[in-house]
Amino acid sequence: MEPIYWNCIIAHGITAFSYFGIPIVIGVFFAKTKATIPNKFWLAFFLSGGFVLFCGFHHFLAIFESHLAVSLLHLCVLDLMALVSLCALLYLMPIAYQIIEAIAKSQEDSRELQRSQQMQRLFLDQGPFCAYIKDEQSRVLYYNQELQSRFSVDSQEWLGKADSEFLADPEEGRRVMENDQIVLKTLRPLKLIEEVKIPGSDQPCYWLSFKFPFSDGATGACRIGGISIDITESIEAQRSLTELNRQLEEKTLKLEAKKRELIYLSDMADMLYSCESEDELYKVIALTCSQLFPNMSGCIFIIANSKNYVQMNSFWGDERTSKEIFSLSECWALRRGKLNLLSPHNSGLICNHLKEPVSGTHLCVPLFGQGEVIGILHIYASEEINPEAQQITEIIARTLAIALNNLSIKQRLTYDSLRDGMTQLFNQNYLQTMMEQRLAEAERSGQSVSVVFLDIDNFKSYNSRYGHLTANIVLQGLAKLLLKSIRSFDIACRWGGEEFVIVMPNMTLENLRKRVEQLRIDVQQMQLRDGDRILEGITASFGIAVSEPGITVKDFLNRANQAMLEAKRTGKNRVIEYVNSYY
Repeated sequence: MEPIYWNCIIAHGITAFSYFGIPIVIGVFFAKTKATIPNKFWLAFFLSGGFVLFCGFHHFLAIFESHLAVSLLHLCVLDLMALVSLCALLYLMPIAYQIIEAIAKSQEDSRELQRSQQMQRLFLDQGPFCAYIKDEQSRVLYYNQELQSRFSVDSQEWLGKADSEFLADPEEGRRVMENDQIVLKTLRPLKLIEEVKIPGSDQPCYWLSFKFPFSDGATGACRIGGISIDITESIEAQRSLTELNRQLEEKTLKLEAKKRELIYLSDMADMLYSCESEDELYKVIALTCSQLFPNMSGCIFIIANSKNYVQMNSFWGDERTSKEIFSLSECWALRRGKLNLLSPHNSGLICNHLKEPVSGTHLCVPLFGQGEVIGILHIYASEEINPEAQQITEIIARTLAIALNNLSIKQRLTYDSLRDGMTQLFNQNYLQTMMEQRLAEAERSGQSVSVVFLDIDNFKSYNSRYGHLTANIVLQGLAKLLLKSIRSFDIACRWGGEEFVIVMPNMTLENLRKRVEQLRIDVQQMQLRDGDRILEGITASFGIAVSEPGITVKDFLNRANQAMLEAKRTGKNRVIEYVNSYY
């Protein structure tokens, strides 16, 4: 019995030690790893721990009750229990830390997952963007606080509903669901700009939306995630920028048009300054108006010298809407001395010089020259003539009037500078200039030029007898006779005092002799009057010369002058032809 006794004591001791050691080891490792037991496992933990401790107490007390009879089977069971308990303790000691550490890590992962989910939820709810999740039928599963605040809904109102059920515009809901289906079919993210109508706002909002598919980890179902950013300000800024660019382009086009207008007007002023006749002035104005107003027609009317009618002097464009000749009273611009506009939007006075039926826009601008109206500039357009075009037309009219006035002054000054004030014949400077041209033309064509040099006989005594005023009448009478006797392209000039020169191109020597001889007779037979008084007649001596190739103006005139002096020396009142024997 002795071995059995000690065997029983040792078995109970080892089992009790093992039962007490297991919770102690687990408690120490829990303390070291700071692992906690989930609330739902606390009861199972306490019951298991109590069972183990009570088992330990049972075997511990059994050591002191070993005097009781123990059967062989009971002893075997005790030995086996002791062995298993000891093995469990020995096995638990090295791996218990790993088990407890795994539990702690699992708990930390769970807490980290919760924190991550909370952060994600806070990010989605507090972020300045709209976020949502939908199922495969486009029913809303989640939407963040930004969406709630924008559409004034609570967190549960849209759940389980499709966009077409809560959006005010059915077309907008249909468009959103179509985009959802595109994401589900392609399984690829979709980026788009959506126009959204917010309740309580008349102006739509614009969202930059990103829709993407993902799989629900819990159920494996396909979901649609979406994030929308409000880009209304950017869209409005872009529109404002586009509008500013459009306005800038319009202003650039207007500046270019103004630049072209200034160039045309500048060219017009330059050309008008260079014009030598009224016809050239009118052509310049017609050219400028056709450039400035390509879709308009117009014409220039000038009052006749008689002041009895107005006549068209120039026109441009495809349509003539006015009479070519009319009276001054038929135009309101001429009658009033101010601009007259007739258009569909300006029912002004209708000028009687317009042809029936009157349509479109008509603008009559008076031309003022030296303080009085001298004509009108008439513009016709099928559409309205804008104020800028009216201003340009007035500028053209003023410039034309100034150019006409300047041309008149220029022609008068030119006439005075080329004419002799007493006889109105050309003067010596003009004669010398024109003779150079005539000689050059004659040499190029192989023809000749003739010159007649004449001097009134005994004019000094005539002047002394009758006085300067009467002598001037003689000079004027002779000038009229010369103009009457010569051809239109011949040149008659007062050389100085009582000397005159006539240039006659393209004339044979024989014809020249006959013409000059007849002129001598006409001078001799000319009757002169000073009022009622008949003056004494005059005679003149003539010298003639014919040009040769290479001869200069000076030599040519000297030859005719020498021939005239020879006529004086040989008796006066005769015609002498130049010969080389005169020195």
